[in-house]
Amino acid sequence: MMDIEEKSKEKVEFLASEIKGLQLIITDEIGRLESLKIENNFNKFKPSSWCLSATRDALIKLRIFTENNFDYIETMNVISVSRYILELSIWMKLFERDHDYGMVYYSQLISTQKKYWNDLLSQARREISLLKSFEEEEGAIRKEKMQEIFSMPENEALKHAKNWQKDVMDTIDSKAARFFSIYADDAKVNGYGYQAYLVETKLIPEIEISLKSIVAEEAEFNKTVPDSIKNKIPKRWNWRDMAKKVDMDDEYDYIYSFSSKLIHATPVSVTTNNKSLEIQEICIFLKYILVKIQDVIDCSIKYSPNT
Repeated sequence: MMDIEEKSKEKVEFLASEIKGLQLIITDEIGRLESLKIENNFNKFKPSSWCLSATRDALIKLRIFTENNFDYIETMNVISVSRYILELSIWMKLFERDHDYGMVYYSQLISTQKKYWNDLLSQARREISLLKSFEEEEGAIRKEKMQEIFSMPENEALKHAKNWQKDVMDTIDSKAARFFSIYADDAKVNGYGYQAYLVETKLIPEIEISLKSIVAEEAEFNKTVPDSIKNKIPKRWNWRDMAKKVDMDDEYDYIYSFSSKLIHATPVSVTTNNKSLEIQEICIFLKYILVKIQDVIDCSIKYSPNT
């Protein structure tokens, strides 16, 4: 007879196979939704348009998950996919209960994009300051190295002269590697000063154009959308509050308790030996993923050409 551990391993393999087996069903449902000509009939101020579009996009995301995440079962992967699918399911349930949440989805899309461009602008400005500081430091070290070489005996100076520029670059590059810098590698080729110039004159104007566009879209949203819908938009998005609206707060609490313990560097995560889910816990999460994907498919099937 098989022991509990062996049975659980077999169950993991079975559940993973069942999840991957949903790929064809998901693909067929994506095709059905796309046959409704979502883009052609899309109206960004019609709630049902967003419900339908978001559902199609959710299915595409689930198809990617089923294709890429269940050949090898690993704790962090299972937890992160479970958490993502939980949040996806909350949206689906909100749409199902009230199509007005399609506009709430649109408002969050605008808000997220606005935050992205603002954050990118802030990062670009930090990059400019950082790159310029590296340019100044590089110049100071270069001057110091040259003075050292000039003060050496001729034979020793000739020996150091071969590598001094590389030594200066290596010193700055090593320091740059300790900072979160998107353009540090490009700066190794272009030079820190010129890279700062490129970010300032090329990248920032592009970001500002995109930010201006999303701010205009936000203004149009606020002007066009009725207060009856805007009143449903939370001042600050909180997943547990939204989960509670669709009676999924118990699921939220269970999954987030694991994600907090295992994904975040809490003292419990760092200090204890329980770094991974037990095999029986993995079975629970895989079963959850399987059921929730099926729920999303069921929500999608309810959309018709008249939606």
